[in-house]
Amino acid sequence: MVEHCKSVYPHEGCGILVGERQDDFWFITRSVPVLNRNTERSHDRFEISPHDYLRVEKEARKDGWDIVGFFHSHPDVAPYPSPVDAQFAWANFLTVIVGVFSGQKVRVRAHLYDGQQFRELPIRVLLQSTFSSPPNSALTETRVVDITNEVEPFVTLSVRTHLESIPAGQLVRVRFNYEPALRTLLQALPSWGHQPLVVWWDEEGAWEILVRASSANQSDCPSAPCGARSVAIAP
Repeated sequence: MVEHCKSVYPHEGCGILVGERQDDFWFITRSVPVLNRNTERSHDRFEISPHDYLRVEKEARKDGWDIVGFFHSHPDVAPYPSPVDAQFAWANFLTVIVGVFSGQKVRVRAHLYDGQQFRELPIRVLLQSTFSSPPNSALTETRVVDITNEVEPFVTLSVRTHLESIPAGQLVRVRFNYEPALRTLLQALPSWGHQPLVVWWDEEGAWEILVRASSANQSDCPSAPCGARSVAIAP
């Protein structure tokens, strides 16, 4: 989804979200980019063909999933719904917006339209493919390693040092606001024997990674430690 929106910048990219809804929890298993049919105003408008919708719907149902929403990008504009987005939004379908800035930096927001207004939902990116159902308090009960206001290599070195003192199997929230460290940590954590499970970005501008410390068990990952009323994006 993000790479597609970056690839069509400075025009709007768009696509269809496939997955399921479980009570107030949305699980996106697949994002399917499609051609923006609005060629006249592709810099600030998008249009999805009914033929693309029916094709994606047919493919999704073969795998036991449904269409749960749509995504589109806002080139150099914050990822919040515009009045035009409200005019064309479908009630009870997700509207995920990717803000693409200068073709590189992105911010992603999810919104649910109830027929009158949008309500923002938090997004969690799940990094493991096997999930169960943990308690909703999983995030609040984990230990937090806060390394905000540090830069590389201090972020990575500090995370490694902290995790060395944490018992195997314990869940840890690693929090930092130096964005380049995100890719470095996601590559480094498995090499140290730790298991990154979930990634998200909060309103204060900090990234957080939920990590299982030094666990060799790859099959018992928590599914949605983010709790209810949220959107999860599968690996």
